[in-house]
Amino acid sequence: MPNRFKLPRLFGRAPEPAAEVALDTRDSVISTDEEFLEAMYWIVLGRAIDDEWRKTRLRHFELGQTRDSMLQAAFGSSEFRARYYGYHDVVDPDVRVPGEGAALEAGLRGLGTNRAFLEACYVCLFGREPDPSGHGYYLSRLEQDAEPRAQIVYALLQSQEFADRYRVLCPSGGRIPVDVQLCELANPAKWDNPEWRRALDALRLPAEKKLAMHRKAYEFTQTAWGLDRLGALTEMATVLSVGAGHESLAYWLANRTRLVIATDLYPGDWEASAGSEGDARVIKHPDEFAPFEYRRDHLRFLQMDGRKLAFRDGAFSVAYSLSSIEHFGGFQGARDAVEEMARVLAPGGVLALATEWRVSGPSGTAEGIFEPDEVRALIDMPSLALVQPIDDRVWERYEGRPVNLRLNRYETPHMLLEIDGTVFTSVMMFLRKIA
Repeated sequence: MPNRFKLPRLFGRAPEPAAEVALDTRDSVISTDEEFLEAMYWIVLGRAIDDEWRKTRLRHFELGQTRDSMLQAAFGSSEFRARYYGYHDVVDPDVRVPGEGAALEAGLRGLGTNRAFLEACYVCLFGREPDPSGHGYYLSRLEQDAEPRAQIVYALLQSQEFADRYRVLCPSGGRIPVDVQLCELANPAKWDNPEWRRALDALRLPAEKKLAMHRKAYEFTQTAWGLDRLGALTEMATVLSVGAGHESLAYWLANRTRLVIATDLYPGDWEASAGSEGDARVIKHPDEFAPFEYRRDHLRFLQMDGRKLAFRDGAFSVAYSLSSIEHFGGFQGARDAVEEMARVLAPGGVLALATEWRVSGPSGTAEGIFEPDEVRALIDMPSLALVQPIDDRVWERYEGRPVNLRLNRYETPHMLLEIDGTVFTSVMMFLRKIA
């Protein structure tokens, strides 16, 4: 069957034009075990089989191993996983052909006629002979020179049929373990979680790269990813943001929920900051700050004090506030804001909250940096319960040099910070309304 997904362009330049590569005229390239190995390596792994492995694999055939077992070994390899997930993890829509170059196209064009090539693709990737409709579709594309052979392989690898087969052959998905903690201190390990990284990419945040990781990017991505994991993002969900500024998360949520109300003091202390995070123009002109297309009738910006929310009890299914409540007037101002967000949450609703957490060094040297016990006291109320314990040992597992905000506030990685000897970071919490 034709691939039902639009084929995104992938990293790298397109292969050299097919006309420059001689076309093998064999009608089958999987008649012998050695031919099968040649085809499998080019189609599955994207390269020629080396001499040593050729000898080893042929010896395996002599000892009774099957072609299916060879395919299982290829699909189970880290080499294939890197290729397969690399295709999926790239989000750039302007790149079309896998970046494996002219060598791949030449190798694929060495796999016989178009019919022979498609037969080998179906046997290697789907474990079956081509069906008439799929065979006819791809054959017409090849004979019209509309697609390079590498693109056909890519299309088949992206198909639902292959995804279903891969799950059968490799039930674990071939994924290495990744960190999925929700409630934690700002955590560098999240940049190694492909699902989390896709949320980061979708938010169009600065400092997306791992080497330039930033705790603000962490907070917004952790919120988006965490709310999704908790099942809180539905077409019927109503979302309240406190201290919203005009960040991209509100726009992202508007594309996934029924309504997002973004509140801030507009103008406030942040409007004049280097980040210009609270520009009051966003109230009347939200499109000027939109990082991507969004559902305009699903998002409203309002001027409002987070300590006195003008909404009825239980009006929202989700509320969030990210590194804002520490600016609301010390512990009591922050506590008032948390109580208000808890009040307007419906039973079963989710509160996502980030604020400052002192990791080490002297206490009380900088306003707005809470002690661990103060953070726990902020959320200690009968109506709220953490969805899991806070992982407060992140920075015992990592060796990180804090960014000295007095010297260069823009230095990256920007996860662990220091001001006047006090080292701090963000703490991210998800709480459920229980009463």
